[in-house]
Amino acid sequence: MSALALLCMAFAFTGLMAVLHGGKALLAEQRLDARMSARLGTPSREPRRTLRLPAIFSAKGRDRTEIEDKLRLAGFQGPYAVEHFVWIRLGATLATAFCLLLLSHVLWGSLFARPILPLIGAGLAFIASKQVLQIFAAARAHKITAEFPFLLDLMLMMLESGVSLDQCFRSIARDEIVAVPNHAVLIANLVADIDRGMTYEAALDRWASRVAVKGARELAALFRQALFQGIELAPALREFIREFTQQRVARAREAMGKITVKMVVLMIVFFMPGLFIVLAGPPVVTIFDTLRGMNQ
Repeated sequence: MSALALLCMAFAFTGLMAVLHGGKALLAEQRLDARMSARLGTPSREPRRTLRLPAIFSAKGRDRTEIEDKLRLAGFQGPYAVEHFVWIRLGATLATAFCLLLLSHVLWGSLFARPILPLIGAGLAFIASKQVLQIFAAARAHKITAEFPFLLDLMLMMLESGVSLDQCFRSIARDEIVAVPNHAVLIANLVADIDRGMTYEAALDRWASRVAVKGARELAALFRQALFQGIELAPALREFIREFTQQRVARAREAMGKITVKMVVLMIVFFMPGLFIVLAGPPVVTIFDTLRGMNQ
């Protein structure tokens, strides 16, 4: 192995370890800050800004907006969530290229025996990171949307029994973790914001931003109107329950349609070859036997 190859490997490994160590230290500091804030009852301080990436690697424009929306939908909140994701994507890209360089050295005896392989692998890792984020976002959106009818049913029952909206939030955050686990955590954060002195408008806006699914901002606006204008919530909540139930039925029908398509593909892949062998096997054998007899 040449000295240049060893030097490249050393720099790549050192850079990867530095990125991992920095990310680990940043996460540990944020967890410590969150625990201290919860223990002392004070709002957590603003997280320390991450290291700036070169302009060529940072997300910009439409790509940045798309990443921000997916991160919010996946539940990753924070002012520097995009920078953290970009650092993770860059680390995954460098790690993939480094692993493929080592594989090239093991299989072909040189790090750059197949120079196109690390480039292709790094590009695929760069693209796949956003697809993985999309999978996380879609999974969380499915869970949040599926719980909305149950959440609104609970709120409707409490409001019709004479409970105020604020007491309804506190009861769900405290007692309904089993029924609506995801929404209970989000509403607990809403109650914590209110207890720290945040206004209802700002707290509801933050709640809608945390939920980040279709209909959350409309619900937040409805809650604000109920708190400050005194409108009746029950009819509007029934409309929201009907809308979310229809969305759930539509997703179930879509899932059933996908299952049908998958079953057709499985039948074509696994059953059709066997059927062709059974139906076309005897005539083909007969033809070969006839040709063999004619040659003899």
